[in-house]
Amino acid sequence: MPTKPKTFEECLTTMSEDKRATLEKLRKTIRSIVPNAEEGVSYGLAAFILNGKPIAGLAAGANHCAYYPMSGSVVESLKAELKNYETSKGTIRFPVDKPLPATLVRKLIKARMAEIEGPAKMADSSQTDPAVVEFLRELDHPLKKELEALRKLILGVSPDIHEGFKWNSPSFRTTDYFATINVHGEDSLRLILHTGAKSKASAKTGLKIADPTSLLKWLAPDRALVTFGGGKDIQGKRAALQAVVWEWIGQL
Repeated sequence: MPTKPKTFEECLTTMSEDKRATLEKLRKTIRSIVPNAEEGVSYGLAAFILNGKPIAGLAAGANHCAYYPMSGSVVESLKAELKNYETSKGTIRFPVDKPLPATLVRKLIKARMAEIEGPAKMADSSQTDPAVVEFLRELDHPLKKELEALRKLILGVSPDIHEGFKWNSPSFRTTDYFATINVHGEDSLRLILHTGAKSKASAKTGLKIADPTSLLKWLAPDRALVTFGGGKDIQGKRAALQAVVWEWIGQL
């Protein structure tokens, strides 16, 4: 009985030369995107591991190579970008002689990292604002629980995101404000994604945000709306929203 591979290298050594050469190119691409990730083995795959969690896996089949986003939702959230590839819930298959392009790999890794970071507790209290905390404490709203979940989700996308009480609503910023939660209606929450108080070039040129699940309703070239209902609606849109927010702050 063959022994299971114990290292990243052992996973690759059993492959044919052409498949290994393709995966070595992909390996180099991933290392350039997340240089602090460790190489190891996860679920029998050659895997990249960050903070103890796998973020990408590589393997090969009889007639193809395969990329594993190590998630059951990343492929669905990027289905538009993956339309030319054979996919399943957690696998992306591609020709032996054609590694995945770096731009696509970067999106896959960002989506996976956003998924991992989103549910985590807000570790840095400097991200929160006392004015928002007080506003929420006094708020009487049917969707208050959902509002708290949305707030936590957005702050969890990146430690560079901070909140503030702007435009009489909980708002979020990096160097400038980019999102505001509107709580005026009682049956829904409205998240407005924008580019801040001052006019920017994006107001004319527009932002280019991947939105394979049609989460966004565009109000202007640099402004979009996401609407959430009660119950599990936020949870159902979590992965897609994390990916959108990550891309949005990256273009500010």
